Amino acid sequence: MLNKLSTVIKGKQAEEIAAKYLTNHGYLILQKNIYTPFGEIDILARKNGEYICVEVRSRDSRNYLPPELTITPVKYSRLVKSILSLNFLHNKPIRIDVITVQKKRVRRHFKNVDFPAG
Repeated sequence: MLNKLSTVIKGKQAEEIAAKYLTNHGYLILQKNIYTPFGEIDILARKNGEYICVEVRSRDSRNYLPPELTITPVKYSRLVKSILSLNFLHNKPIRIDVITVQKKRVRRHFKNVDFPAG
C-alpha cells in the first residue's frame, strides 16, 4: 500500500512539474485530473485557440525504459475515448501531447502525438 501511495505522490508531483512547464511556455491550464468513464486526462490546456490534452509520464532513474515508451495502445485508446467523451470539446481543435518528467524536471515534450495503428 505504501509503495502505491508513493507512486501516486510521484505522479502528482510530475503533473505539477509539467503544468508549471506548460504555463512557462504560454499555455493556459484549464483543468487537471479530468476523470471520465474511460480514464483520466492529466492536464487540459489551451494555447493559440487550440486545446491540448497532456499525458504526463514519469519514471525514476532506476527504470531503464524511457517514460514515453510506457504508453501502450490501450492507454492511448482510453485517452482518445476520454477526450471524445467531453462534450465541451466536440468540434474544437484539439491535440494530444506527452510530457515526460525525470529527476524532477521536464525531459521531453512531444507535441501532437499519434499512436500507429497495429
